[in-house]
Amino acid sequence: MGPPDGSRATPGTGPIDSAPVPIPVRDPPASLVETAPVEVEVDVFEAEPPTLVDGTVGSIAVKGLRRVEEAAILASIGLRVGEELAGWKIQRDIKAVYRTGFVDDVRVSAEPGEGGALTITFTVDEKPAIRDVLLTGNKKLDDDALREVLDITPFSVLNEADLKRNVRAMRDKYVEKGFYLVEIEPVVRSAGDELVDLEFEVTENRKVTVQSIDITGNEHVSDRKIRKFLQTKQGGIVPWLTSAGAFNEDFLDTDMEIVRQVFMEEGYVDVKVGAPKVYLSPDKRFVYISIHVDEGPRYRLGKLKVTGDLDAAEGLTTEAIQEIIGGETAKLMHERWEKADAEARARNPEMNEPPLEEGWEKGSNAALRFDPTHPPLETGDWFKLSLMHIVLGEISDLYGDQGYAFVQVIPVTNTDPEAKVVDITFDVQRGEKVRIGRIDITGNDPTYDKVVRRELPINEGEIYSGSAIKEGRQRLDRLGYFEEVRISTPRGAAADELDMKVEVTEQPTGSFSVGAGFSNIENFVFTLNVSKNNFIGLGYIMSASANVSRARQQGNVQLFDPYFLDSRWTLRVNGYSTSQSFIEDEYRRGGTIALGRYLDALDDIRGEASYTIEDTGVTSLDAYKQKLLAGQLYRNGLTSTGGLSLVIDKRNNRIQATRGIYGTASLSLSGGLRTNTEEVLSLFGGDFNFWEAKFNLRAYRPLVPKEWLIFKINSTLGFINSTDGSMVPYIHRYRAGGIQSVRGYDWYTLGPSLRASGYKPSNRGIFTGSDDPTSAEDRLVVGGTQTWINNFELDMPIVRQAGISTVIFFDAGNAFGDPWGNGSVNPLDLRFSYGFGVRWFSPMGPLRFEWGFPINPEEDERRAVFDFSIGSLF
Repeated sequence: MGPPDGSRATPGTGPIDSAPVPIPVRDPPASLVETAPVEVEVDVFEAEPPTLVDGTVGSIAVKGLRRVEEAAILASIGLRVGEELAGWKIQRDIKAVYRTGFVDDVRVSAEPGEGGALTITFTVDEKPAIRDVLLTGNKKLDDDALREVLDITPFSVLNEADLKRNVRAMRDKYVEKGFYLVEIEPVVRSAGDELVDLEFEVTENRKVTVQSIDITGNEHVSDRKIRKFLQTKQGGIVPWLTSAGAFNEDFLDTDMEIVRQVFMEEGYVDVKVGAPKVYLSPDKRFVYISIHVDEGPRYRLGKLKVTGDLDAAEGLTTEAIQEIIGGETAKLMHERWEKADAEARARNPEMNEPPLEEGWEKGSNAALRFDPTHPPLETGDWFKLSLMHIVLGEISDLYGDQGYAFVQVIPVTNTDPEAKVVDITFDVQRGEKVRIGRIDITGNDPTYDKVVRRELPINEGEIYSGSAIKEGRQRLDRLGYFEEVRISTPRGAAADELDMKVEVTEQPTGSFSVGAGFSNIENFVFTLNVSKNNFIGLGYIMSASANVSRARQQGNVQLFDPYFLDSRWTLRVNGYSTSQSFIEDEYRRGGTIALGRYLDALDDIRGEASYTIEDTGVTSLDAYKQKLLAGQLYRNGLTSTGGLSLVIDKRNNRIQATRGIYGTASLSLSGGLRTNTEEVLSLFGGDFNFWEAKFNLRAYRPLVPKEWLIFKINSTLGFINSTDGSMVPYIHRYRAGGIQSVRGYDWYTLGPSLRASGYKPSNRGIFTGSDDPTSAEDRLVVGGTQTWINNFELDMPIVRQAGISTVIFFDAGNAFGDPWGNGSVNPLDLRFSYGFGVRWFSPMGPLRFEWGFPINPEEDERRAVFDFSIGSLF
């Protein structure tokens, strides 16, 4: 594109009344001040400096000051007590005092003092003080926005340097919004009594929009491909609705380098990029930018060599570096290119297919992906700048992990324009090995230092390791205790030491709430919740809750210590009491104690042994149900259980995960097991004997940049069976449905059931409680011995700062197996639902409001179910 008249914008061509003219791209118009000049030039002596009273300077004084500190004037004076007085020194110091900007006039006198030494007195007339600072003419930016960058305050002394700095700051604020032609005039008006009012008169002029960015000289790389990486963007059809097209001259130098890198990415190593030419349309509304490039030849990779500081004893060999060059970073590059591609497509959804090159394959979203089977750098491939930078980083990391924090890897290139080949020699200068000196932690209030230190895989006195520092930052981030984590390594006390400065910004990790909600399952729900993910600053996870509704009364208290007694062991203790009446009136009261240990260096894998004891049962049964299945189904009693579990936690955040996986596998035994037909070996005691195996997997993956759309999966598979030949009691059987299971169905209404005609693996309807076992319409959900629940969600933040998001979901699940434990998981018997909801990560805890819709519901099932819950499904 070009100027509005259709001609190409070039300086000095076209009619005077229509041709674009060069824009003044450097400085704004000079500011004028009524009462004082902007620049002060002082010539105190017209000829040679006169000879003053001979003598030595005994003292220096300043008179006439009212608001300015005497130290500010004395600091500008070069004379020192004890030196000989000279005329040129007085001339120098008068000019220096003027340059402070605080005075309108300076007079100097020298008088003999005691002992013959001279007293030098600088008598000054101060500039007036500012009574008020006013803004006029600003419409596009309000006073508050401009005063954010103003640092001139009432009753400060008027200073030319301050005026210039503040005009520049306000102008920069306008330039950010695209008002490049703004004029800001500081005007000083007398207010009497040696006070003045300072008024900044703003003339905003029209917003300047980038109408076109023309790239010339590019024969093999398209304009579109270059423009998508530039900081300066074309305005588009409706530039006033967005910031696209805003012109900022400061971006031009960066854009020149970006253009050069785009061409080097395509193999044009010798590319030359000319300075951008910027033109302003006659009506001063649009800017036209032209960038000329000289591509030069396109190069393939030639010889790839390694030189410099190598050390076989530390594994820093030519072979080790050649491994990095030849394929070690392939997977990393694949991930980075995939991310870069997604970000580019987010900026430009209509991005066309780029040309394919050797070693690259077509991606799923119309961009290039690196083929992991292809080496990063290989002789004969086209040169790519990004691949070389990644290899440089990997080589630096290799040395950094051996303590060489200041390693320099310099790629020395040798081009052959005729053969169109570029040889690269990686010259490694490792520098001196360093250790970690002090580790200083700041900002951690109330978190104890030891909570932060235990997440750092490096200690004071150990050899520096770049990957260990990166890992420490990631571990602190995933705790969820801190809003921001910054780690820097300034120089330490010794030459071979680097201190490690860990700066954290705490964020709220606890909540207290008393509230009420409504669910069409439970009617009114009253809640009391107290939780803290960093309890008393020691990293303990504490929670206590009470939920009371028509259908459920629940209380729970839990404490988890992730580093019990500052060791790699964990301790979990909880107690609970639940009574609910969804199908039957059932209760569970008990507690658990569990001891675990981390099994890997990253503390992502944990084994745990637990013991649970609880009183369980069903109340208010009619006579028919009490006799059902020989009285084995609805049994009450004490359940005593021992279990082992394995937990794998690879989430990026333990509180609000957006990527990673979380998995658990557990096996437990309640009571004991039968050793022969006559005897049951009781290992844990209690009234029930059965085993249970359960598996859960949760996965999180962002689908777009900046994590604005998160895909989540939650899948649970469970098996339970009797060990003494009796029936697994109703209270321990699997039943599906509800906001914690398959949404869109009422709580616990999915699972195997009994009818008058006998057992049927039906999951529809609710038993009416009739005493007549011949009633064909009555169905009793008794639960199964296997379960498979799958939840799929797309989570999109609405107001990220407030923790509000919306979700859409799809669920598939059910319970399987007849009352005697026969049968297995059958995907054909899964029940499906979909829906949407609103989440609020509130100070009261995670709140969920969800509407579910069953797919192919039965006649006695509702077509929509709304439910409310406190706590997270994932």
